[in-house]
Formats: sequence, C-alpha cells, structure tokens
Amino acid sequence: MNFIKKLIFAPLFLVSFVSLIYLTTPLFKTYDLIFSFSLNTLIILINIAILISFSSLFFILLVTIAQDWKISIPVAVIGAAVPFFFIDFSLAIVFTIGIFLSLLLSNFNLDVVLKSYLNFQPSKLLGPPVRRLSGLLILTICIVYFFSTSKIINQNGFQVPDSLIETAIKMAPLPEANIPTEQMNLPQITGEQLELLKQNPELLRQSGLDPQVLENLTTSQENIQAPVNLTNQLIEQTVKDQVQNFIKPYQNFIPAGLAILVFLTLQSFTSMLNLLIYPFLWITFFVLEKTGFVKFEIEQRPVKKMVI
Repeated sequence: MNFIKKLIFAPLFLVSFVSLIYLTTPLFKTYDLIFSFSLNTLIILINIAILISFSSLFFILLVTIAQDWKISIPVAVIGAAVPFFFIDFSLAIVFTIGIFLSLLLSNFNLDVVLKSYLNFQPSKLLGPPVRRLSGLLILTICIVYFFSTSKIINQNGFQVPDSLIETAIKMAPLPEANIPTEQMNLPQITGEQLELLKQNPELLRQSGLDPQVLENLTTSQENIQAPVNLTNQLIEQTVKDQVQNFIKPYQNFIPAGLAILVFLTLQSFTSMLNLLIYPFLWITFFVLEKTGFVKFEIEQRPVKKMVI
C-alpha cells in the first residue's frame, strides 16, 4: 500500500509528459509555425507551456512523495523514452538525453533539499525546483528544435514564409494604383446583384438603361481590380526577394536565432504560469494532510549556543 502511495503522481506526470511531447512534435517538422501570427499558433504555444509546467510540477511531487530513487528514476527513464514514438530517431536520441538529464538533475537537487530542510513549507521548498525543471525542459526542446531546423535548412534552404511577408505588407501603407477617375466613380455591384439583373433585364429597361451596361460594368470592375492585385503581387515578391538576399549570408545562424526565439517565447509563458504553482502546491499538501495521505511530525531539537 505504501508503494502505491509513492507512485500516486507517476501516472499524472506520464500523461502530461506524453501530451507535451505529442504537442511539440509539429515544431520539429517546420520552422513556419514560429512565424505564424495566428490565434491557433498562440494556443499551441500556450498549451505547450501549460504542459511543461504540469509535467515539472507532477515530477517534483512524485520525487517529494516517493523520496526513493528506485521509484523516481524508472519513471524518469520511461518519460525520457517517449520521444522515440513521435519524432525521428536522431532527434529522439538528443531529446531523450536532454530529458533524462533534466529529470536526473532535478531529482538530485530536490533530494538534497528534502534532506536538509527544517520546516516543511511546500511553496518555498518545491516552487524553485518546479521552475528550474521547467527551464531545463524548455532548454531541451529548444536544442532539439535547433537540430531539426538546421536539418531542414541544410536540405531545402531557408525561405521566408509568405505569411510573414503578407503581415509586414499589411502593416505598411501600399501605393495606390493609377486608376482612371471614370472607373473609380463606377458603382460597386456584387456578383449576386449582377446575376439578378442579368436574369431580369426588364428592371433595367424600366429605369431607362440598356442591359448591355451590365457587361460594361463587369469589365470595368475587373479592370479596376486587376492593377490592384498585380501591384500587391509585385510588392510581395519584391519584398520577399530583398529579405531573402539580405539574410542569405546569415543562413547558418538562422537555426540558433529561431531556437532562441522559441526559448524566450516558452520561457515567458511558463514564467507567468508558474506563479500559480505556489498556491497550487499549498492546496495540494493541505488536501493530502487533511485526507491522511501524508502526516507531519513536529520535532524539538537541542540548540548549542555560546554563552560568555
């Protein structure tokens, strides 16, 4: 029964950690995701940060409750082997080594803390180890991301994502196309309205208009839209070519830059989320104590003082 109690947080750690590895897998397949300024990308990064915090929290709780290397180390080995089921073998090896070292260092550090504390305060004792483990896991993810992007760029080269160019152009004012005043003054009619008028030419005749005007109107609207679309395409291609030529000499440094960008992004999110770890730790041990899952003993120790 005591052995089962020591393993109570192991399933929670493994479930959250498997979910973390599964969710980070798309990061290692392309570098376009980090350039995507979309709500979906933001949600993915936030979910990764949440799972990093949960994985770190549950592993620290596992080590705290078990206080036995024979329990925590096998669980760490199982967690470290998870990447082999989701990513390439070469990247999985790097990921596994990084994960195992992160868990091992956290286990060793926490073991020292648990053997030397005087008063058990979960927030003060376990909060810093959770934050350190979160940082180590983020660092491991970024190292794997660095190797994956290096491999992709070496094979296919680096292409500036179109989404990044489009976003930059939308934020900058575009030059207006030279459109004749007569065309600019034409009424703008939707396709549905044009079809309806074509099917009912009598409505135009009743208004004293020739149905042939519909064809002229359609042609005029197309002539207005064509130079606008052509201008946008030329601007996008020109900007893309200029950016591409500018970054070409620095292509070897791009994977490192992207890895740093991912690290800063995830570290920022987890730093905010880890603020909630402290009250969560207090509530967790409050519930464990009230339910009799853990007990605390108050000790009185002799203190040696010098008196003159």
